[in-house]
Amino acid sequence: MCKNVGHHNGRFPEKSVKHVIALLTNLKSNAEQKGLDVEKCQISHVVTQRAVNGRRRTYRAHGRISPYLSSNCHVEFHVVEKSGPVAREDKQ
Repeated sequence: MCKNVGHHNGRFPEKSVKHVIALLTNLKSNAEQKGLDVEKCQISHVVTQRAVNGRRRTYRAHGRISPYLSSNCHVEFHVVEKSGPVAREDKQ
C-alpha cells in the first residue's frame, strides 16, 4: 500500500479540511451570537491569503542546520443573511 498519496488519487488533505470545518463551526456560532437566522445565512465571499511563514530549524548531520518553514494562511469568510424573494413592481 502506498502511503503519502496526493489528493489526485482519490484522497483529500484531511488536516486542512479539519481546520476549515472548525472555521465553519465557529462561523455558525458567531452568526447565532449576532442574532442572525442560521438557516437563512449564506456565504457570499471566501478568500485565502498567504501569511508569514513560521520559522523553525532542523538539525542535520555534521553540525549543520537547515530551515524548517511552515506555510501559513489567512482564511476569510463573509456571510450575509438572505431575505425572501423581492416582488417586482410594475412599471407605470
